[in-house]
Amino acid sequence: MIKIRQIFLLISLALLVFALTPQVHAQDEGLVGSVKIQGNKRVDDSTILYYIKTRKDEPLSRNQIRKDIEQIYGLGQFKDIRVETQETLNGLEVTFIVEEIPSIGDVVLHGNDKLSDADIREKLVLKRGTTFQEHMIQEAKEEIKLLYHEKGFFFVETAIDTEKSADNLTNINIRIREGEKVRIKNIRFAGNKSLKADDLREQMETTAETWFSYLDDSGIYKKDILKLDMFRIEGFYHDNGYIRVRVSEPKIDINKRDKAINIIVPIEEGPQYRVRKLTAQPDETLTEKEILKAVKIKARDVYNVSEVREDVLNITELYSQRGYAYADVNPVTKINDESRTVDLNIEIDKGRKVYVGEISLIGNTRTLDNVIRRQFRLKEGELFDSAKLKRSKQRINNLQFFEDVKIDTRRGKDSDLIDIITTVTERPTGQISLGAGFSQVENFIFTAGVSQNNFLGRGVNLDFSTSLSSIRSNFNLGFTDPRLFDSEILAGLDAFNRATNFFSYRSQNTGGGLRFGKSLSEYDWAGINYRFESVKISDVDKIDETSFLKNEKRVTSRIAPTFTRDTRDDFLNPSTGNRHMVRFELAGGILGGSDFHKMSYETTYYTPLIGKLVGMIHGQVSWADGYSDDKLPSFERYFMGGPTSLRGYTVRNVGPKDVSGDPIGGNQSLLVNAELQYPFTKGFRGFVFYDRGNVYGGGPDVSTTANTWDLAEMRDSIGGGIRFMSPFGPVGFAYGVKLDQAAGEDPGQFHFTAGNAF
Repeated sequence: MIKIRQIFLLISLALLVFALTPQVHAQDEGLVGSVKIQGNKRVDDSTILYYIKTRKDEPLSRNQIRKDIEQIYGLGQFKDIRVETQETLNGLEVTFIVEEIPSIGDVVLHGNDKLSDADIREKLVLKRGTTFQEHMIQEAKEEIKLLYHEKGFFFVETAIDTEKSADNLTNINIRIREGEKVRIKNIRFAGNKSLKADDLREQMETTAETWFSYLDDSGIYKKDILKLDMFRIEGFYHDNGYIRVRVSEPKIDINKRDKAINIIVPIEEGPQYRVRKLTAQPDETLTEKEILKAVKIKARDVYNVSEVREDVLNITELYSQRGYAYADVNPVTKINDESRTVDLNIEIDKGRKVYVGEISLIGNTRTLDNVIRRQFRLKEGELFDSAKLKRSKQRINNLQFFEDVKIDTRRGKDSDLIDIITTVTERPTGQISLGAGFSQVENFIFTAGVSQNNFLGRGVNLDFSTSLSSIRSNFNLGFTDPRLFDSEILAGLDAFNRATNFFSYRSQNTGGGLRFGKSLSEYDWAGINYRFESVKISDVDKIDETSFLKNEKRVTSRIAPTFTRDTRDDFLNPSTGNRHMVRFELAGGILGGSDFHKMSYETTYYTPLIGKLVGMIHGQVSWADGYSDDKLPSFERYFMGGPTSLRGYTVRNVGPKDVSGDPIGGNQSLLVNAELQYPFTKGFRGFVFYDRGNVYGGGPDVSTTANTWDLAEMRDSIGGGIRFMSPFGPVGFAYGVKLDQAAGEDPGQFHFTAGNAF
């Protein structure tokens, strides 16, 4: 009896399995005479037949039929497939009968006035040609809702209708009622007793509406952004010692009548904690004193999480500079709630020393590898030093051949090696420029130039330029090789011919020079220049003729040693560092020509201030005089005024003047410039400035300017402007206003600069 029941159960299960299997009316006998497809409207017969292995003139196989069905299902286009067979004179006729899944046809949007079709379609899962599923309707509604909420439309309503076409396509109509935009009216905090609400709002990207909200996205509620704001507020509390703070889920009140959103952020501040004890785990590399010297946070300070993170980075950098590139610095805190204090112990696992593996270069299609490699302060095989790596990047960037320089590191082939990957984006270094302009002084101005700062990719500079106007004609030719024959020696030569018609005389300068220089240390440079020049002064008005200004022709032969120290992080857009330059000039004597000497000292400081704001202070003092009974030639005297000295004043118009009021220059000058610079982008900065300076005489000065430095007689100006990196190099525009406008002077002056002013 039991065996009969078992047999009956097995038969029943077999029948059930057969019932659940796609219907295959086929038999394992006979040859296939033909294979046909039925029921398909969108998918071609050829596409389906490509995946079917049942072939004409081959024996029919039930097993192969099942595999064919699986292959067709795999196309993702069908929801039902069955197979029927029929005997014919030519053999078995095998027919695959398919039922297609509907595809999406036209998707039409109605009522979207505030958002474009493209913006909505980008977010939609409903796209023409894709398989249609019923759940897509609800997904589309949610997508549209979220999109409109991001734009401030919180009362949007969406209805979606579908209709099937004869070719088994599902056309979709989306009807949108946008409603009116809703903005954040107020953001309040509940429970903040120690920190001000205004300070908390400053931490948030989410803001309440302002007068300018209709011009930007301010005042728009975005759920994800507000969530991040809660973390920012919490972090702000942590940086002020409130390490037990709780910032709860904000309460959002959307007022449909007032079309406004009010946000309340609940806060439980808790007590403020201070640092009680600060310790570090020393090793043979660094003592505890050396480690703690790099730590900003001190005992009895308010506990600041961000400061601790920064201290961790500083300590990591210390070890990285000593070859431990993978040092693990872990700040361990012990919190005492009763005393409201934190004990901070810095644990360090320095790992093992690593050495520089492979240094690879990417992106330099024009610049030769060695031009970049010689800027590196690290070499393959030597101990890794993160400070040297940072300096290497600065040096490569200061070549000014690249728009962008990125240096990444990765583990080398061995565990004690670290590879350096340098990726550069080259900028055009060859320039052909033509220009024309007009000024009240020079009338029409024509300029032309050809330059190549990276000739043949070798870092060599070639330059030719000319400028022509009604008062001047200048021609300049220059060549500079910063690494002569790949040595540490800079070499250059110059040739020039300059003719200028000044207010009361004409000057023509013709000559050339040689330049040599060498690096003394990482930031120190020494150079020596020689220049030979023939100067002709002519057309001097009789009324202006003095011992300093007369018709004459002179030859000058001079040598000029220069000492420079430059620690700026970026030559084009510095934000920190300084530059000092001392220059001596000795002319005449055994060199021949006019006898005079000159000396100048110039210094510039850059320092980061608040945020991206950068402060700059520049100063320059210069002195010159003749010797051996020779006087300082008029063309060697100092002048001031213009875009690179005292802004707000006409070029060369500050300082001693003759009886006609024309500038005659002086033998001493003093200049101070101060700027606040703000980099809006990498290559674009705005600035405001204050300038103070003057030129002083030394001889029969008929002006009121003192013969020696006099701080009481300095001229002042203020103003502002912009600087940006153009295809032809740094360009600047500024307007300066005189603070001590004299009778007959303009109140201010507009200035244009090409190159770096300071």
